[in-house]
Amino acid sequence: SASSESAKPSRRWRTGFNSEEEDYDADLACILDSDEEDEELITLEEIMTLGSKPLPETPEKNSYRAPSQNLVSPLPKVVVSTKQVSYNNSLERLLKEKEESRGLEELERKLQDDIKRGMGVLSLAEEEESTDEDGIVVEEHKVFVQKFSVITDAIPDLHPGEEIFELSSSGKLFTVTSLDLKNSEVQPQNALEKLILSSGREQQIVLVTQGFLSQAYKLAPCPSHVFKWLFQMMAVHSDFLVSGQILKTLMDITLHTAHQRVETGDPRWEIWIPSVKEVSVVFVNMGIRFKNLLPVTHPRLYFNEEEIMGQLAAVQGEQMRTKVSQEGVFSHLPETNIINVVKFLVLCTSISPDAYNDEDLLLLVLLLARVSLEKTLQLTPLIDFQCLLEQILENIQAWDTKMPELCMTLSDLSAHHHNLLRVVQLLPSFHTRGRQLRGHLSMMIISKLLDERCTYTPETKEQQISHLCHYLVRMKPSALLKSIEAAAVEDQQGELQGQHSMADLDQKAYYLAFNLLTLANEVTHFDVFPSSQRAHLLQLSRELEKHVKCDIREDPRLLYRSKVKDLVARTYAKWQELLQRTLPDQGKLHDYWEPVL
Repeated sequence: SASSESAKPSRRWRTGFNSEEEDYDADLACILDSDEEDEELITLEEIMTLGSKPLPETPEKNSYRAPSQNLVSPLPKVVVSTKQVSYNNSLERLLKEKEESRGLEELERKLQDDIKRGMGVLSLAEEEESTDEDGIVVEEHKVFVQKFSVITDAIPDLHPGEEIFELSSSGKLFTVTSLDLKNSEVQPQNALEKLILSSGREQQIVLVTQGFLSQAYKLAPCPSHVFKWLFQMMAVHSDFLVSGQILKTLMDITLHTAHQRVETGDPRWEIWIPSVKEVSVVFVNMGIRFKNLLPVTHPRLYFNEEEIMGQLAAVQGEQMRTKVSQEGVFSHLPETNIINVVKFLVLCTSISPDAYNDEDLLLLVLLLARVSLEKTLQLTPLIDFQCLLEQILENIQAWDTKMPELCMTLSDLSAHHHNLLRVVQLLPSFHTRGRQLRGHLSMMIISKLLDERCTYTPETKEQQISHLCHYLVRMKPSALLKSIEAAAVEDQQGELQGQHSMADLDQKAYYLAFNLLTLANEVTHFDVFPSSQRAHLLQLSRELEKHVKCDIREDPRLLYRSKVKDLVARTYAKWQELLQRTLPDQGKLHDYWEPVL
């Protein structure tokens, strides 16, 4: 219209500009006058309706085109897509998502509860399935588990052990409160000793741990009653720090007495050595029954249980007077007290090798071996036990006579083959007599396990491996399985057949084979292998591969069979190394070569 045309500013072109204001006016005029044709302006109603229309879709990357000459497009020419996209979450959708998440949380919580009860996914399947299908699911699950289960613990690394200690009966012979130096009738020799003997029980222990008792017997010999009191107090005190301090005092006084005996030659400086009976009393007071401590009757004991338990009547009156608890003085196994007793015995056998005769030394070996089978001591390194055993074996005078007797008694300490192997491994291997004892004892145990009685007797000091050739063929798992099956049938005697499943019997057979092969390794342990036994070692190597190795059928699920086969391979490699280090007899270059006569 004419009015609109009059309102439109006129187009002006200038060749020069004198100021920035003029430049701005010229640019704005060019933008407004860029279109030659008149364009219509939208009304207010149209602008308000644009807000309710859906937003346009985002243009694709390739759909972008360069802008036209017009720098600003008019608002009505914007292209609006007819497709409506809603980005708002409806209330129904939010409620549905919340219910689904709540159901997943309940399912997860229920699964965790089932896992804690040992039911696992099976309990969820039982709820989903009907009552008729529950039994089918359970049976299928059992079959699946049984088919694909892997057995790894059939051959344990640790021996089963035995329950040697009964802590409820500890402290029946004497306790900390019943032991008192006032009752020892010791005549004090100086003021410090008089102070200690006149003090109360608690004050006596404090004076001992602080070193006053050691000072009291620097110039005067220590009476045997004080030695015995220290030995028993060390073994019965439940505080391991106090027990260790008492051991230190006891060893200091013993070493000082031995030094004074050598320097002065005075017979009053007498070393106190606890007898086997006093050592047995200490262990019985820790909670071991006398028959459980020394279960064997050979060699004959010069004391019995009645002599040891004769002290119980006097102690019970003292316990009733002092109201001592009858539940036992130890709440757990007194490992520290046991080790302290062994440490003191190591000192006694070292400074006085003739203190014990051969019979007493054999009893000490049996006592130590029996205590070492305690189930709680499975993971305890018994280094002090081995040191004492080494010293005991060195002190035996008639070794050739006592060694077979010692082997016979040690082979009867336990009925389980792994416990017997533990006794063999407890003996010192870094000692000549210890290695001899380990070899002959291993041979006796093999004979006992395979013959059901010990038919092997040590003939010479050196181990004759020719006896092992007779037993190696019978160590194959199939032969052991047959003997175990026969024994299981005899033990049932009319009970339900199949009580012992074949899987259990197979595990027992390989368990026994593993320990038998370990004992066979002990038999062939030599510092220098004798050339006279090379032929027997060759025979052992052939039989090991032919009978034992070829008899093992490995299975991915039965890892214990692979463990036995690995032991067979390592044993064969060890024997081959021994053969490489020894030369054939009679000038042979090779075992298969016979010299020309």
